[in-house]
Amino acid sequence: MNDIFSCYTENVILTGNIREDIHAFFSQNKDLRTLNHTMEVASEAIRIAKLFDLDPQKVECAALLHDISNVVPISRMLEVAEQLSIEVLEEEYKYDRSVHQKLSRYMAQDIFGIQDEEILSAIESHTTHKPSSNMTDKILFVSDKISWNLPGEHPYLYRMREAVDRLEIDKAVFIYLDHIWEQRNILKLVHPWLIKAREELLEA
Repeated sequence: MNDIFSCYTENVILTGNIREDIHAFFSQNKDLRTLNHTMEVASEAIRIAKLFDLDPQKVECAALLHDISNVVPISRMLEVAEQLSIEVLEEEYKYDRSVHQKLSRYMAQDIFGIQDEEILSAIESHTTHKPSSNMTDKILFVSDKISWNLPGEHPYLYRMREAVDRLEIDKAVFIYLDHIWEQRNILKLVHPWLIKAREELLEA
């Protein structure tokens, strides 16, 4: 394990049971907010996988690990990514937290020993999505969004949930990507992966 993570793991004893280990990890780092969100995303990911008659094991694992980098202060995320030689896109320097999905991928592999590329891929793109995605990518991406309990009215979330229940996972993905694209002039960053993923769906 990279020494840079020792301050986040020094009192965590990993058992190999990823659900128990995630509870221990976030509890040790006093991040119960992310833990609660993580459990909600995992439950939703399992539900969606079953709707599509898929084994939920991979999406559950990806969901449990997708936000583990939240224990790293946002102000240090870019610095840590650079220290770990993670590729940081020019656009990502506009918004420090944009690299948290890549950090989570690295930490899932380095701390929790995940080697399954499908799981790592889903973690790495859970915020922005990406082109040429697989079902694990799509399910985690959608689960992360529709698990949010946001104040106020958010029609795009209702539309995403309806699309999922109709087994239209690509439509659910597109609804969110298009929602972000429509706000491109007021956002700090519209990630290049998101733009390419949206274009791919438009051409499908």
